[in-house]
Amino acid sequence: MKKQKRIEQILELLNKNGELTVEEACKKLSVSPATIRRDFSLLSEKKAVTKSWGGIILLSGYPVLDSMTPLSQRKTEFLLEKKVIAEKAASFVKNGDVIMIDGGTTTLEMIPFLAHLRLKIITNSILIAQHIDNLSKKHDLEVFLTGGMLYPSSGLLVSTQASESLEKYHAKWLFLSTGGVSKKGISNSNILVVETERSMIKQSENVVILADHTKIGKNDLVKLCDLKDIDILITNETQESRQILEKMQLDKKKTFFV
Repeated sequence: MKKQKRIEQILELLNKNGELTVEEACKKLSVSPATIRRDFSLLSEKKAVTKSWGGIILLSGYPVLDSMTPLSQRKTEFLLEKKVIAEKAASFVKNGDVIMIDGGTTTLEMIPFLAHLRLKIITNSILIAQHIDNLSKKHDLEVFLTGGMLYPSSGLLVSTQASESLEKYHAKWLFLSTGGVSKKGISNSNILVVETERSMIKQSENVVILADHTKIGKNDLVKLCDLKDIDILITNETQESRQILEKMQLDKKKTFFV
């Protein structure tokens, strides 16, 4: 079993029980104690769990705490790059479109570039909804929020309820922020967020990834999808990001440097 899949299954077991021993994990996943201990150490380093005698325990009682940096901190990082990426992403949208926008600091920057259009927007982000509500009353943006649990310090609605509520929608475009883009695919830091994003992908015709250059070549904690599952990648151009993407052999027609 691949490491990424093991981590996801370990997190799912933790989400149900709150704690997990090395012995239990070995039995459930059919792998060696040495492998499980390495996985447990990784989750501990990511601040998802605390180690206990013979196992691990979830922190603070939340369903799956991980390395997600609080939104207030992420909003100020590479802000200019995010604005440029967001403007390019918004350029694909036309009057009358139905779009989905995942919560994130880069997708949040799309809203001013969409305000002149007549759109229906489905989102799992209360911050995106609030940003639209704060615009001039002259805008023609209709907002539909998913249900779900509010994840701490993120403004994101997650959980099974969020995923199930998305089943009734269909969108022409889906815009996703991400934690990593690599040969292994698109990844993010939180399994609950990823579950909601997977539901969004199923209900959308075109999947657009917004990723600043720091995400290129990086693997985050939980895999979202393969590269073949996305239609467009937008990133800011640096020599390193271009070289990494060339090695990944991603279809050049899918990649937009800004």
